[in-house]
Amino acid sequence: MQQRIDAFNRAMEKTNRQQAIDKLKKDWFQAYSYIPQDKVLDVMVRKHIFRSRFPQNFIESSGAPAPPAGVAYNVSGTHQQITESSALLYWILTSSEVYGIAPVDQGEFSSSEVRDTDGDGLNEFVDAWGRPLRFYRWPTHLFRPGTSSTTAGAIGATTAESTTFAPVDRTYAGVLWSGLPAPPTVAGELDPLSRDPDDPTGQLRRFVSTSTAAMTVVQNQFSTPNTYHAFLIVSAGPDAVLGLEEPFSPTAINATSPALGATQGRLGALTSYSAIELNPINDNLTNRKR
Repeated sequence: MQQRIDAFNRAMEKTNRQQAIDKLKKDWFQAYSYIPQDKVLDVMVRKHIFRSRFPQNFIESSGAPAPPAGVAYNVSGTHQQITESSALLYWILTSSEVYGIAPVDQGEFSSSEVRDTDGDGLNEFVDAWGRPLRFYRWPTHLFRPGTSSTTAGAIGATTAESTTFAPVDRTYAGVLWSGLPAPPTVAGELDPLSRDPDDPTGQLRRFVSTSTAAMTVVQNQFSTPNTYHAFLIVSAGPDAVLGLEEPFSPTAINATSPALGATQGRLGALTSYSAIELNPINDNLTNRKR
């Protein structure tokens, strides 16, 4: 997966995205009656392309496997939605060429690593208990967790943010990532977790500061601005309790509470913000452990 990310980043450095920016400009004006600056649109275009290359649910999966014929997204029966992100992770690795990185041969994986647990015809990566893994592309709500949009956040030590922006908090993310960038040691220094790797100059953050509606749209389409993210591939562990909202969850953040973490499963929101020692994510197993 890291090879594919690196190949994507190299390709974006060489790609002229102006045509895509112009198209998004027209689409955005038709939908919202105003046009963001080209710098903002360029970040959005890049994220659109990234999302299409690394889908985590069938709603995003243009060109990837579709749900079984005649099956809706919120189905019961043969196809189980909890398998979507794992099936798409398998597709990304074994069937998708990402900017010159060839697919991995399916024979590289054993029957204990890959199964079709729900019988829908799509293989999934499974954990040691035979249950599907979950794949989160932009789990930004793990780094800005919270269930209130009224608490003013802070970037680094001193810079206050909007009250519609949850603060960076390492408490929960630190359980799943043991190799996070170190916190700031100098007053006023920016926390590395308050930077979006895809948007290092903070174009989206400036854009969403103009209106609550902009913040809502950006989070619903992409991820939380000015927030660290990395792929999270996680097992629910021996108790089978994930403790995270599911990556297929398309539930939208509403306009009045755009920082309400528990509404965005696709961004890695927790099901509970209980004390960390009691939180069900404690026994989860993840590829991010180092």
